[in-house]
Amino acid sequence: MDLDKIKTNIKRFFSNPNTLTFLLVIVLIIVIYGVYTYMVKKAVQPVQIPFCKEKLKTMTEITDQYIGQVKISGNFVSASGSELLQQSRQIKNKYVTPGYFIPENSFFYDAAVSDSSVQERTSFSGLPDDYTIYELKNMTFHKTYGCSIMSGNYIDLYFKATDKDNDNKVIFGQFIKSIQVLKVIDKEGLDVFTEATKEEPDPQAIWFAVPTQLFELLQIAERLTDYNVEIIPVPRNSGYTENPEPTKMVNDAIEMFILDNASTKK
Repeated sequence: MDLDKIKTNIKRFFSNPNTLTFLLVIVLIIVIYGVYTYMVKKAVQPVQIPFCKEKLKTMTEITDQYIGQVKISGNFVSASGSELLQQSRQIKNKYVTPGYFIPENSFFYDAAVSDSSVQERTSFSGLPDDYTIYELKNMTFHKTYGCSIMSGNYIDLYFKATDKDNDNKVIFGQFIKSIQVLKVIDKEGLDVFTEATKEEPDPQAIWFAVPTQLFELLQIAERLTDYNVEIIPVPRNSGYTENPEPTKMVNDAIEMFILDNASTKK
């Protein structure tokens, strides 16, 4: 056997451009197949995460009795990102964030779960059992009428929705009346009147309590993505606060608009 001839033939084989191209294609196919197989396996491999066994109202403590475990597709977990809480230790003995509720059989998300310090700052006594605390966000100094909306005041809420595809299509009107303000907070969650240290008040949100049915309607309104929805607080005079009426919805047309447009998303 002529070893030199064999070596020469091997060298010629690998120095041939067509041969190198063929080998590179084969290697590339193997790599792509390996990556594809790994990604598919990762996507379909079940992952165990916690879910909520019962509907939880705002500021409810999340104990073991409310936490179940279920296996779901890894692809769903990846698509949900870091907002989806995947470990029970991230949830147990924490609280439902003010302004949120967690539906039965839903997963736990970071924004809806808060630690005990938040719950302590938002604990209010004397609320009826069927009332839930709502957080009206995106407030400013001007939207609170120069901070004239204060804790204890009774206000009304107006609803405004503008079609994103047609600025001339606007729905506006009084929505809910006689709501007692519990707290006006800054971005740190501090009461702008009694706890904040800034010289100028910087309101970011208003907390108030409404019947649970209205709370859920307000949350549905927030998710009307085809419309620029605004929930507008409107202060009233001192007599309105001194002689409050029951909190109630006063516009059936707005309720129908919210529910009809929510149903089109399903």
